[in-house]
Amino acid sequence: MRSLLLLFAVTLLFSCKTQQKGESLGGNEDIEAIAEDELLTGKVLGKRKKKMEYVAVKLVVDENTCMKAYTDKDGLYDFLINPSKLKADSYFEFVYKGYAKKQIPYSEIAEKGTVTLSTKGEVVTTTDYRLFYEAIRSCKDEL
Repeated sequence: MRSLLLLFAVTLLFSCKTQQKGESLGGNEDIEAIAEDELLTGKVLGKRKKKMEYVAVKLVVDENTCMKAYTDKDGLYDFLINPSKLKADSYFEFVYKGYAKKQIPYSEIAEKGTVTLSTKGEVVTTTDYRLFYEAIRSCKDEL
């Protein structure tokens, strides 16, 4: 009787481990999909290298596709992107009230990451900032 019970317990144990291995193999497909995406992070600075909060950041992939982000209290923003989907002419737009709107090619941001806004040039008004801020809400969070 004991040997029968022991045999049953061993069989049950091995069958559970076999199912766990089979399930984890199916999960690798998701890991491969995540590996293709990259987290692109950057920082926005203003006057005297001050960290800028609430800067509206738009990544224009092509004429039909864009992504959005907003800087946090440390001036940081991030995008989860798939570099293979970006075009040669993809670019970023940075908009904040009291500063000039800035456009920078994707390739420059990928290298440097830090952007400094200027008060020289055509300065964005509060109304224009709010319009831009709301307009980019229709952009995607991920690419």
